[in-house]
Amino acid sequence: MPSIVYQVDKKTGIKYAYESTSYWDKEKKQPRSKRRYIGKVDPETGEIIPCRKETAPITEEDAAEIIRLRTAAAEQEKKISLLEAELSKANAALAEQAGRLKEIAKLAKVRE
Repeated sequence: MPSIVYQVDKKTGIKYAYESTSYWDKEKKQPRSKRRYIGKVDPETGEIIPCRKETAPITEEDAAEIIRLRTAAAEQEKKISLLEAELSKANAALAEQAGRLKEIAKLAKVRE
């Protein structure tokens, strides 16, 4: 989820606004962030004055790709949920077997 970050230029005293998006860097195994310039901040009102550069509108192909990726992500989330449930059942079965193994070990010691 993007957030707005403000940065002040020490030389000029101008305050700039950026859109900051965090992500996980797999190589460095650390969180990182990407920033996109939004504009300057008006010192009197505190409002952001947008930069002149307008972002390109989303094309139909981009929209279709976004929908495809969201659908794929939803399917992956379902798979993850199913695998988590399966893992939980397997862990419960493993705990039960460990309990039975302890009982068998106790009986073996008693018979010796």
